[in-house]
Amino acid sequence: MENTLAVKFGNVPITSGILQRALQQYRSPRSRIHLLQQRGDLVFLRRDLYLCKTPQGYSRGLIANHLLGPSYVSYETVLSDLGIIPERVYCVRSSCIGRSRSFENETGRYEYIQVPQSYFEVGLRSVETEQGYYYLSATPEKALCDLVLATPGLRIQSLKAAREYLEIYLRADMEAIYRMDAEIIADCIAVAHKKKADLKQIERLIRHD
Repeated sequence: MENTLAVKFGNVPITSGILQRALQQYRSPRSRIHLLQQRGDLVFLRRDLYLCKTPQGYSRGLIANHLLGPSYVSYETVLSDLGIIPERVYCVRSSCIGRSRSFENETGRYEYIQVPQSYFEVGLRSVETEQGYYYLSATPEKALCDLVLATPGLRIQSLKAAREYLEIYLRADMEAIYRMDAEIIADCIAVAHKKKADLKQIERLIRHD
């Protein structure tokens, strides 16, 4: 049965209700869930959410979308995954519409930063995992905007300051920065509730103004 669960659900996070229905032939499905967790066949992600252990591993982006929704993976997580910044990140950071929260489980740490819904909807893409599932992510342009908006005390008031932030502070691959779509930055500026002037300097730099 444990192998059947992995085949049926793969590495998509599933609720305890779905698990109980899948284990309904047992006298106590809840006890069976607890046993599978103790044996390491199930990973506890948060209250009422689990992950089947599979040989294929798991996608932290997919887990992030399921831990709290609606949300999309963003910030340093996206920039690092795409090789735009050199640091490897332990924490998966996402934007969400609900209140900011954080979770930590066997698969790592996950943080969520609240953004306005009008801003949330701009600059998103679907990312396919190695197992053929999809999760919602920011485009690299939106991830950069999110990072600027979420960094306290940051002031980018000139092209020089924008370049220094990217080259020195983030140690970003500037060729990748210049390949970004400035129109997505502009779309973010149009609906951002703060730091519009800071984002405008990033946009100007990408456009080579």
